[in-house]
Amino acid sequence: SSSSSSSSSPSNPILMFTSSIPTTTTTTTTTTTTTPCDGCNCVQEITLDPDELTADRTVFITSPNYPSKYPNDQDCKWIITATSGKLNLVFDKFNIQATNTCNKDYLKVSGPIKKYTKATLCGAKIPSDFNLTSKKQTMVLKFTSDGSTRKTGFRAYIVATG
Repeated sequence: SSSSSSSSSPSNPILMFTSSIPTTTTTTTTTTTTTPCDGCNCVQEITLDPDELTADRTVFITSPNYPSKYPNDQDCKWIITATSGKLNLVFDKFNIQATNTCNKDYLKVSGPIKKYTKATLCGAKIPSDFNLTSKKQTMVLKFTSDGSTRKTGFRAYIVATG
């Protein structure tokens, strides 16, 4: 009977079909190319260079559909990395559904950042001098919206400071 179990080796040829998997991957890649990553359909990674040699020094990040109202049930993430130095974030516009604990719609900035380590932001009145600076070379923005109340969202300006 041991020979019959070894004769189950025809299951090996099935492994040959793994060669069809790259085809599937290629299809996926094609889809990805047609829909550029915007942070909401997949995590968007952005590199900034304070010297502007390998990348831009600044980037604007906006909530989905900005300046129209952002959609419900969003889960977006942007990872910004500086080639050297730190990152500084200033809000150009900010209007996210306000709750006392910012638990419905919010923008979370981490990375870690100075003063707060991570900050969860919501509401509409951000002081004009409010800014966040990364402790290291990375800043992570995460925008989440629930199933109700939509606002115009945010537009953030991030600068790599050497």
